[in-house]
Amino acid sequence: MRNKAFYAVGILLSSLMGVSACTSGGNASTYTVEGVVSDSSANGKTIYMMRYDDSRRLDSTVVKDNRFTFTGSVDTASLCRIDVSRTAFANLVLESGKITVDLENYNQPSGTPLNDEFARISKSEDSLYQVMKEKYEEYEAQYKDREELTKQWNAYADELQKSQLEEGKVLFAQHNDDAVGYYLIFSSRFASMSPAEQKELLLSAGPWLKSTRFVQEKLAKIENLEKTAEGSPYVDVKGKDVEGKDISLSDFVGKGNYVLVDFWASWCGPCRGEIPNLAKLHKAYKDKGLTVVGIFVWDKEENFAKAVKEEGITWAQIFDTEGKATDFYGIEGIPQIMLIAPDGKIVKRNLRGEYMIKTVENTLKK
Repeated sequence: MRNKAFYAVGILLSSLMGVSACTSGGNASTYTVEGVVSDSSANGKTIYMMRYDDSRRLDSTVVKDNRFTFTGSVDTASLCRIDVSRTAFANLVLESGKITVDLENYNQPSGTPLNDEFARISKSEDSLYQVMKEKYEEYEAQYKDREELTKQWNAYADELQKSQLEEGKVLFAQHNDDAVGYYLIFSSRFASMSPAEQKELLLSAGPWLKSTRFVQEKLAKIENLEKTAEGSPYVDVKGKDVEGKDISLSDFVGKGNYVLVDFWASWCGPCRGEIPNLAKLHKAYKDKGLTVVGIFVWDKEENFAKAVKEEGITWAQIFDTEGKATDFYGIEGIPQIMLIAPDGKIVKRNLRGEYMIKTVENTLKK
């Protein structure tokens, strides 16, 4: 119930938290960034202004009397971050002009056109979050039956999400070749679109934005997702097993069984939450046409064998030594569990929980 409700809220909140850096063409111009930080312990400390895409330091200064100033020249417009602590930071567009930031009000830079627009969008989204919070409390008071509450809230959240996505498309059309447009592409609002919608939006970008590394990588991921859609052939993944020996997904696919493939990591709570379901299927169907294979991704090699042992996993595991497994399948979130047929075609993606169990059981009955 709350998952869906606050997923919709998350579209609004997280979008400005994980913005990646971008650049746009232009002649070198001067900038001044003036800021305040309420934490007196920051006085005397050197702080940095960094790009989001690679955390590259662009400038540094020293905090004095709870204030700081960055000055320099810029020939590109970049989404950046000034960071003093986990609770004192600011996101801004580094562009020519005088920019003002408050590290206690992280998404409200002001003073230049793109920063004013960035702040306007952020403020409207924060405002909408409060409206949604109040609406949910209203629904909780109105609908005492949990099933009816779920139904009514999901309907409201769905409609709101649709309107937010449409608004995002309109905003992008207005900023399809600048730093604000770049922010919109890397927001959770964009992530909530279907791959087809994402691709259409990206292809409508201006020449600079379309040529950026992050947009090119996103387009490549969407292409790989399309290539590995349900009904498409699987892509082989090579790596090491828990004993350090070479192992491949092709060692299991095409051998007569359906193969249930689980992309997971030790730090991923939901991934580990699916282990009991996978264990249940492995135990019930390992001799009845099903092979379960785990692919360990986005994690350190030293965590591999440890996590497998902790979870009591007895089915095959592949450590993604090259770090490309999720790229092959256009995966942007884990767990990602998919079922592959004996002929190597992908039957289903995005399998979880009871839905996964029923899908496997029904498939094996055919």
